[in-house]
Amino acid sequence: DCLNKQLGNVATRNSCRGPWSQSLNLQWRPPLPAKIYGHRMTTNVYFENPLGGLDQLVHGENNLHGWGSTATPDATLLVARGFDAANKKFRYDVNPRFGDTRGARTLLRTPFRISIDFSLDLSTDYDLQQLRRALEPQKIAKNTWERRSLDSMAAFYITNTSDIHKMLLAESDSLFLTKTQIARLKANDSTFSVAVREIYRPLAEYLVAIPDGQTSEAALKRVAEAQKAYWKLFWQQPEIADAAITPTQRELVATLKNMMSTPMKDREQSQWYFGYNVTVK
Repeated sequence: DCLNKQLGNVATRNSCRGPWSQSLNLQWRPPLPAKIYGHRMTTNVYFENPLGGLDQLVHGENNLHGWGSTATPDATLLVARGFDAANKKFRYDVNPRFGDTRGARTLLRTPFRISIDFSLDLSTDYDLQQLRRALEPQKIAKNTWERRSLDSMAAFYITNTSDIHKMLLAESDSLFLTKTQIARLKANDSTFSVAVREIYRPLAEYLVAIPDGQTSEAALKRVAEAQKAYWKLFWQQPEIADAAITPTQRELVATLKNMMSTPMKDREQSQWYFGYNVTVK
């Protein structure tokens, strides 16, 4: 039909189109016992093109309907069969498979496959690495090493925080913040900063008091509790900051806009870092 509409003319490039095609791939991650593998091993089972496997199962190998395969039409209309030396021209035959998209007549097939992957994490847990860095002695001079002080220990963890109020204040000129808005954001920043220090100051006091700076399950637990408390406090800030600015100003701050659009359920597992950390004092 496409060629009939263009008889007597040079066919337009890419003017004839094939039919729609469909594809499907599945992935299953079976749960493994946490007590045995400690969340270090993961398993992925991949089902590649199950539609193709179902097509072969239902219709047989010689009567494929092309399920799960890209419908690629045979684009060759004329096939050169010889050369007429007397008339100095080639002889052509019409390709009987021109435009054919049947899966049984093409070599471009995507087979049905099942792949099973095992992944084993052999690295040291990140929280444990961070705790070791916090507890190990720091070089303060040549051949002189000392453990962190209370303020240094608190700063080690507080430096990784992010303050949305500070970020908005840093953009006060671009956002055209009013004096009232700036005062409100500064008050929010002060309240948030005090709350963050109240989370990490006791943690720093606990870690500094550990004899010889040895890591332990108890220390890791204290760090995890502090981090959990911080992220709970962090995700209370988007609404507080948003109340201090106008909707138009919010549209200009992509970070706040995206934080506001994060559902409450997703916030429990989300950790955002964008600088503007809380200061120790």
